[in-house]
Amino acid sequence: MRLFGTQDLGNNLDQLQNRISLLFALLAGFLMIFLGLSDLVIGLDPFIIKAKFFFAIPYLVGFWVMWRYGYFQQIIQVMIFVGLILVAINYINNEGYQGPTFYTIFIFIVGIGILIKGWPKIAWLLFTFMLYSLLFYGEVHGWFIVPQHYPDLESLYWDHLITIWWTGLFSFLGIQIFLKNYRAQNDSLRLIQIERELAMKELDSLNTKKNQLIALLSHDLKNPIGMLGQTLELADKGLFEEGEMEGILKNLKNQSYHLSGVLNNTLNWVLAELEDKELETEKVSLYKFTDEMKEGMLSQAVVKNQTIEFKKSGNDLNIELEASEIQIILKNLLDNAIKFTPVGGEIEFELICSEKEVKWIVKNEGKEIPQKEEITLFDFKVKTTYGTLREKGTGIGLPLCKKIADKLAMELGFSRTDSGKNSFFLTKNLA
Repeated sequence: MRLFGTQDLGNNLDQLQNRISLLFALLAGFLMIFLGLSDLVIGLDPFIIKAKFFFAIPYLVGFWVMWRYGYFQQIIQVMIFVGLILVAINYINNEGYQGPTFYTIFIFIVGIGILIKGWPKIAWLLFTFMLYSLLFYGEVHGWFIVPQHYPDLESLYWDHLITIWWTGLFSFLGIQIFLKNYRAQNDSLRLIQIERELAMKELDSLNTKKNQLIALLSHDLKNPIGMLGQTLELADKGLFEEGEMEGILKNLKNQSYHLSGVLNNTLNWVLAELEDKELETEKVSLYKFTDEMKEGMLSQAVVKNQTIEFKKSGNDLNIELEASEIQIILKNLLDNAIKFTPVGGEIEFELICSEKEVKWIVKNEGKEIPQKEEITLFDFKVKTTYGTLREKGTGIGLPLCKKIADKLAMELGFSRTDSGKNSFFLTKNLA
């Protein structure tokens, strides 16, 4: 069923006016039938009774046409015109200004005010006032004679009373129906607005998340790719001795494996974030897992003649871990340690295992982080930094690692050792 036909209804006010137009036409049609029956009971002129029954037809036909095909504004204006013709006929045959016809002006005012759009609204309102004024003026000045149809004042009283009731109720119901639909429409619009705002927030969140993940991906791949490129460039220039090539090729192989691992881990995290999926876990040996992380980062440390000392405390545990995500965090901590440790320096990579928790600690010597900057280490902000060999950083690695750690319900933090070294730790509760 097409409530509004095939016409394009435009904005929401148009839709509301169209719904009210349908109700107005239906009520007006039944009202004509009711008035014809009431006049029949009172005993008025049969011509008036037949006229009211006849004029019910245009309203009911108009309702069907609007419901089936649309053309709301055109049909409703035709109905107003038909109604005004009926008013003129009824005025002359219903006691003129002494009869109840004048009450119907309120129906037309309400109908025109609610249903007509644009400049025709003013035109119909002026036409209505002029018609009633001319009828009244014409009767007073004898332009036409109004015959007397009421047998007594009692009949005139009842016709006035009935007309007051139906015109008042018709106007009241018309306004109430409009207000009810208007409120319902506003409620729907508010819900739509809320849904739109939620969708926009979700879109902003996804956009922010996308930007963060792209930054994470580029951040994690920047150094491995840079190292790989530097090594190939040195080899291409023939700066390595013939006996060194075997070691160089082995180093390139290790770098490619490391680069592939970084890429896979970061892409897995990116996909999990974008699709909002549960993170996958795998059972690992903590000793083996941590040692592989150290070995993977050695190729970067060797370039600066650095060493990574792996320390372990407690018994080895085989537990379920979000291995890919933890590797991303530890890789970034080690990467930063390599970047800011002087050439020939030492980096401590410690694993502490217990029944209650697992803790990784990365310590490095070098320039201390100012105390005022410690509280903003994990805040998202673009801040260019340079390592001991002018390695460029963006300052977004730690905030992204913090985001991953929070999702894993792990603690990522910073402290300074008694000897003045910078110390980052990652803790996972097992209890």
